[in-house]
Amino acid sequence: MAERDPEIQKVIDESKIRHLLDCYPRALDRQDHALLASLFHPDAVDDHGVYNGPAEGFVAFMRNGSKDGVHWTHHNGTQIIEIKGDVAQCETYTIALCRMGPVGSEGYDKQIFLRVRYLDRVEKRDGVWKIAHRRVVYSPCHIMESATPFPLTPECLLEAGAERDPVYHW
Repeated sequence: MAERDPEIQKVIDESKIRHLLDCYPRALDRQDHALLASLFHPDAVDDHGVYNGPAEGFVAFMRNGSKDGVHWTHHNGTQIIEIKGDVAQCETYTIALCRMGPVGSEGYDKQIFLRVRYLDRVEKRDGVWKIAHRRVVYSPCHIMESATPFPLTPECLLEAGAERDPVYHW
C-alpha cells in the first residue's frame, strides 16, 4: 500500500485522537465503564488527583463510585494536539458539572462545578490511538447552590446509565 501524504495522515490521526478524547465524557456521564476502559492502553496511568495509579484502577474507582441520582456532564472545549510519530501530547480544556445527590436527598440542591485540563500522552500502538498517560490539572472549582429546578416531565428528563440511554439504541 502506498504511503499517504504526511499532512493527510496528520489530519486522520488528529481526527481519531479527537474522537478518542470525546468518548471520555460519554463514558463518564453514561457510567459506561466498558467504554471508559477501552480508551486506555492496558499499561496506562491516570493521575486524577482523587485517584492516581493504573488506568484500570481508575475505571474500578469510577465503577465503585457510581450512584443512582448523581450525574455528571462533561464538556470538552479547546483541544491542542501535537503529534510526533506514534505519540501525541494533548491538552483538553473541560468543564464538568455534577448534581451531588438524587432527588429528595442531601446534596440534591448542590452542584459541583469543575474547570480542568486533561494533559494526555496518547500513543498509537498496532495502528490504534489510546491514552497512555492522563494527568488532570484543576483550576479553581466550586460547589454551588442550585436554584429551583427547571420543570421537566419524567419523559424529558433522562439521567441514566448506558443501558437505558437512547444514544446506545441508535
